[in-house]
Amino acid sequence: METEPAKPRDEGLAGWLGLNRAMLAVLVMTAGLGLSEEVWRGFFGPYLKHLTQNLESAVGLLGLFSAALNLVEGVAYVVGGSLAHRLGARGALAISAAPVFAGFALLFFTREPWAVVAGALLITNWEPLSVPATFEVVGSEVPKDRRTIAFAVQSIQKRLPKVIGPLTGGLVFALGYAVNLALALGLLVLVLGMQWALLSKMRPREAPAHVPMREVLRGMSPDLRALLTAEIFLRWGDWFVRDMASLYVVGVLARSEKEWGFLLALSSAAALATYIPVGKLVDRAPSPKPYIGVTFLLFALFPLNLILLPRLGLPPMVALSVVFVLNGLREMGEPARKSLIASSFPKEVRARAIGLYWGLRSFAFCLSPIVAALLWRSVGPEATFLAGGAIGLAGTAWFWLRVRCTPPDARAA
Repeated sequence: METEPAKPRDEGLAGWLGLNRAMLAVLVMTAGLGLSEEVWRGFFGPYLKHLTQNLESAVGLLGLFSAALNLVEGVAYVVGGSLAHRLGARGALAISAAPVFAGFALLFFTREPWAVVAGALLITNWEPLSVPATFEVVGSEVPKDRRTIAFAVQSIQKRLPKVIGPLTGGLVFALGYAVNLALALGLLVLVLGMQWALLSKMRPREAPAHVPMREVLRGMSPDLRALLTAEIFLRWGDWFVRDMASLYVVGVLARSEKEWGFLLALSSAAALATYIPVGKLVDRAPSPKPYIGVTFLLFALFPLNLILLPRLGLPPMVALSVVFVLNGLREMGEPARKSLIASSFPKEVRARAIGLYWGLRSFAFCLSPIVAALLWRSVGPEATFLAGGAIGLAGTAWFWLRVRCTPPDARAA
């Protein structure tokens, strides 16, 4: 039986939001490294287009990049789970930023497309290395009736950079991609200093027990396995459009990089508006299933909306703004999903189990972007996005039919 963390005596704003020193370290890391990535990440597709001077070549490179990203992420999630299990959240969070510096070095000192893709892969993998540690902190340090709201706050810190970063990146993109990178590297150095100061004050953890991976797999409930299957379908469809959307909006719909940055920021702003109110509703609800189900549906509809809504006769940016607001609202159930997963594993295996769960998910859909790139180049972007939407809807149907979202305490009873 998992020991319940003590609730803070001071039921002020910090207690209401599930915040403590450990969570503060996670929030600094999430916001800082996220901002360091977002000032350039959303413009990677247009940069490849500028670099290759060919939209089709950029589509192919972006497809390979996204597929490799998912494969490397799968490895990084499993490694991150082992690091958090062996070293604790403090050591895992500190190590998660290490590959980023090598990635920036490649992006700064070469313009070879393959080297640029490799550098971007290194930079974007700080998150999978840190996710198991984040879940370990929330699962171990935050009471159960505060976990969804704690994940909501963490999601806000993750989403704020997606508002500020694209707006900033879109404004400085005209000065050159190197300016975006220099700004990102400066932010990285700043956040690492802040994170080090906070982590040095966290209490040390006890030595972990050895838990074989097969035991971790065996401990995954049928309900959680069904959720994992639904997520794999959903992410297969989502990766048909996720990175390709930038090339579609900029290269096909002929919008500017500034307009693309605005759309990314608008999507993230819409997500921000949902986290706190929905997080508190989920903490009080008998089941998080309705909220997670709406998230699944909006994920599946994004590629369909991107194709269909701009054809309704509205001004282009108005139609695209509606598309990206709906895309942002899909995040409303994400804190509930994360809380459900974090609460489904005992503390002895939580970090490794979270890394394994996310790793299996990434391995399963790593080929999706390559399939999307091949479809784009053979039949066009519209057919690619329609196929992605259909796969996402299949995952949504699987979720509603097969996943119960039964709270762990109810299962134990």
